[in-house]
Amino acid sequence: MKTTFTQIIRSALPATLLLLSACGGGGTSPSPTPITSIAPRYAYTANTADNSVSTYVVDAASGRLKYIGKVATGVFPRSVTVDPSGKYAYVANSTDNTVSQYTVGADGALTAMTPATVVSNYGSDSVTVDPSGKYAYVVGGFNGISQYTIGAIGALTPIASAPIVVGANPRSITVDPSGKYAYVANSTGNTVSQYTIGANGALTAMATATVAAGSGPRSVTVDPLGKYAYVANNTGNTVSQYTIGANGALTAMTTATVAAGTTPYSVTVDPSGKYAYVANQGSGNVSQYSIGTDGALTVMSAPTVVAGAGPLSVTVDPSGKYAYATAATSGGSTVSQYAIGATGALTPLSTATVAAMATPSAIVVTAGTAPVQAVAKYGYVANGSGNTVSQYTIDANGAMTAMASATVAAGSFARAVTVDPTGKYAYVVNMGSTNVSQYTIGTNGALTAMVTATVAAGTAPTTVTVDPLGKYAYVANMTGNNISQYTIGADGALTPMASPTVAAGTYPVSVTVDPSGRYAYAANASSNNVSQYSIGTNGALTAMATVTVAAGSAPNSVTVDPSGKYAYVANGSSNSVSQYTIGATGALTAMATATVGAGISPQFVTVDPSGKYAYVANATSNTVSQYSIGADGALTVMSPATVATDTAPYAVSVDPSGKYAYVLLNGSGSVGQYSIGATGALTAMSPATVAAGTTPYGLTTVGTWQ
Repeated sequence: MKTTFTQIIRSALPATLLLLSACGGGGTSPSPTPITSIAPRYAYTANTADNSVSTYVVDAASGRLKYIGKVATGVFPRSVTVDPSGKYAYVANSTDNTVSQYTVGADGALTAMTPATVVSNYGSDSVTVDPSGKYAYVVGGFNGISQYTIGAIGALTPIASAPIVVGANPRSITVDPSGKYAYVANSTGNTVSQYTIGANGALTAMATATVAAGSGPRSVTVDPLGKYAYVANNTGNTVSQYTIGANGALTAMTTATVAAGTTPYSVTVDPSGKYAYVANQGSGNVSQYSIGTDGALTVMSAPTVVAGAGPLSVTVDPSGKYAYATAATSGGSTVSQYAIGATGALTPLSTATVAAMATPSAIVVTAGTAPVQAVAKYGYVANGSGNTVSQYTIDANGAMTAMASATVAAGSFARAVTVDPTGKYAYVVNMGSTNVSQYTIGTNGALTAMVTATVAAGTAPTTVTVDPLGKYAYVANMTGNNISQYTIGADGALTPMASPTVAAGTYPVSVTVDPSGRYAYAANASSNNVSQYSIGTNGALTAMATVTVAAGSAPNSVTVDPSGKYAYVANGSSNSVSQYTIGATGALTAMATATVGAGISPQFVTVDPSGKYAYVANATSNTVSQYSIGADGALTVMSPATVATDTAPYAVSVDPSGKYAYVLLNGSGSVGQYSIGATGALTAMSPATVAAGTTPYGLTTVGTWQ
């Protein structure tokens, strides 16, 4: 049960597990990405005819559902959701206006809490849980939102705040992946209400309280990065599509709607953010769309795939490999089962349907409560003078071993390497040949040059980074004083954007994207500052109102922690690390203690997957500085403050499990290997190093969930 990954994002989609991990080095930084790695374990359907919730186990190899039992709910259950931890489940019961609440056992079985239900004062058609797992929200047609805190054992308690009036006949509510905003589809009012979520979980209407939707909006969903929203318009037979601004407000896209089937009931986006699916109640099928780089939906070559009679709900499993749709008519109570192909198109499984209880109205798939483990898998090093990429497997003890083909050819003076979020593609910046080599990654981790082996970059490119959904790539061009920007195709190939570059400061040597995919930052070595950008719906960078913020002398790299709250810059000439908080608009603000000391000539700074520790490679003092990260993001020097390395450490990469750290040793042409202790301190492994190529500059590691 393994699939390659680099990181995982927090998503409001019910089928997405909420985890964070990180991978860094070579100028790239931690940035959460879509889950593509954990096979589903359990599925649940809300059954309106017999007032129950059915539980299914999901076969990891085939994706097929197997019914294992059911539990009673309230009257006429319309939706079911599982909290991010996978420990609790909630069902909205439409007729008796209650929410049933359950604990989820290790075997997936549901057990009613005490009390078994809580009252929803404003109807109960849709229930959603915020990404933190602290709050729940319920709507159901009575022009209000029931708002709850979630206690230590999962029980709901009403939030002590006044109810919020919404548009006419609200039917669906969703929370964005950041947990900052909520959206409600108002069926009669043909609008979407939009709210901010306060520190106590309470909702407050935005300045623009509603935006127009199509006719009879029934459900609303947000993509995994919180950039786009989609609404199924039940009587309009369309899907409305919106961009989400930095303040959470929705703006209709230029093409405000796309056609769906007859009486579309719900819409879902897959964990990669590349595909969307709509359950069409009237036409008995599922519409399928690809999602463009600007978030716009495009109907696939096969516009629909058959479902059972009256499908109301479609969901995608956490691995992104399978999809399921409920058929909720008295004559055909089934769940349709599909495999998701390389283009996102659905294909019925060999067992196309599984029998369900009478009239299942909604379905959710979870990864269950069983723990999963991140395991280091592969490592890649860009060798500057060797014009190659070294490739390694990583064993169970964290030790690197060169692959059978120890290196693959790169361009002139390979400077940095990064892997996309899916683990399918790798990119290497070639400073001498001013281009980017692009590779596919095989099932054994080995790199193979793409048909188009390289794509042009700017002058003296130094680092490359990929956004968290794998849609865009950015390259820092040192002497070009700009950033090259690319879209990433379905085959992983880079294509320059319409505006191929955007201006940076003087000598930009590092570029990174934050975990939300909304902001990018470039460290400018000669102008001693950091350029800051917002990322548009088409992936293009736009300088923020405050174009740059001051850094130390000769900033060499910039990284963002996994929470997206803090940023750190290694200052090569002032021997320090600048530390910043990241505001609501993505702008950096220096912390009260603006810098902390590092070694001599610090090059790259890396944060571990937990966000608890940071490491800096000090090229001249042959050490790695190590820090703990406080609750406010501030760095504190560990004891010991540094660990010794071989000659000229240039970059540090922490594997996705957070157990091992690897240090790129530019002077000795090798990689130092360390285990990470309980306090975050590094200890040299045995063997302490593994050979790389000549003058290595870039390093990254990836892994698997299992």
